[in-house]
Amino acid sequence: MKYIYCILFFLFSIANFCQTKAIYNELALEKFNLKDYKGAIEYFTKVIEVSPKDSVAYLDRAMTKDIIKDYIGAISDFSKQLEIDSLNVDSYFMRGTVKDKLKDYKGSIADYTKTISLEYNNADAHYFLGNAKAALKDYKNAIPNYDDAIKIRYNHAEAYCSRGFANEKLKHLKKAISDYDFAIKLDSTIPEFYLKRGNLKLKMQQKLSGQQDLKTYKLLKKTNEKK
Repeated sequence: MKYIYCILFFLFSIANFCQTKAIYNELALEKFNLKDYKGAIEYFTKVIEVSPKDSVAYLDRAMTKDIIKDYIGAISDFSKQLEIDSLNVDSYFMRGTVKDKLKDYKGSIADYTKTISLEYNNADAHYFLGNAKAALKDYKNAIPNYDDAIKIRYNHAEAYCSRGFANEKLKHLKKAISDYDFAIKLDSTIPEFYLKRGNLKLKMQQKLSGQQDLKTYKLLKKTNEKK
């Protein structure tokens, strides 16, 4: 009889634990959807307190901390999540983006490289890896990363523009113009594409078309500000 009572008590404890965890998680998501991010973090913390190995709660809390610009806290949570689930691609990638915000480009390069080793066809990981290298002025080695991003996603307009900027820095001006042209062909609504191409055209003594690009940049900028 005692054995049966022990089993029943154990099952009751598990049910109670699961219910408590589910309630905290539901409240956290509710707060998040209401954009009460600090409230969401409090409940994600409660989930972690009752279930310290819940990797999803660490991931959710990390992303929420990122939103409120608690970048150090976000990195800590992504790292905790990876201690539990070392093959989580999302955590490596997002931790890399947070490190970028802190200008820890060497750290983000390591995270994007790990992301690619786990998920090679992640075009954005290649793209952000290139950006991190470009931030360190390593334009030559950034270009192959932009190439890979474009191979995986042929319509990656941002990758074309960033590759154009890298080519410009390397004095490959015709290649840079070609990349800017294609970026604009893919997405004609992004002001910065025209700004970069316009400034380069002015440097190349293409005055009229360069000025037209800068006018388009200003027009799109104003249109976006009104939205």
